[in-house]
Order: sequence, then C-alpha cells, then structure tokens
Amino acid sequence: MNEPNFEIEFAKVYPDFTQKLIYLCEDLTVTEVKICMYIRMNFSNKQILGLMQISESTLSNLRSSIRKKLSLNREKSLFSKIINL
Repeated sequence: MNEPNFEIEFAKVYPDFTQKLIYLCEDLTVTEVKICMYIRMNFSNKQILGLMQISESTLSNLRSSIRKKLSLNREKSLFSKIINL
C-alpha cells in the first residue's frame, strides 16, 4: 500500500489518532508518527521492520525516541499509551 493510501485508510479506522498524538507531542517526526500508527494497528516489530525497510537497531532507537518524547519510563508501555489515545 502506498503512503497516501495508508494514511487515508488509517484515518478512516482511527480518525482522531494522529491529531491526539501530535497534540500530546508535537516534536514527533513523520517517521515516529508512522511507527506509532503501525503500533496502533498492532503490528509486530518484525512487520514494522519489513514495511519501513529499516534495521532492528533503527527501530529500537526510534521507539526509544518516541518513549522519551512521550515521557514514558521503562515501567510504562509504549503500546498501552498508543492504544489508549
């Protein structure tokens, strides 16, 4: 699925997600927002790696960056935070 179609289809299923996420943290990059979208869709790390064509270490770094920007410590789940937006 190409980029514009993905975002359109995602918005149909999760209409307020992106706005809520950006409201929560406007410093997220486009790539970080996309990872959050994939997490919201319950995609595994392996699926995200394949779709974004990035390495495991890059995904790990991006997830750490997202956690930091959302002020999540290690005890709080990034998945839970994103699912509950």
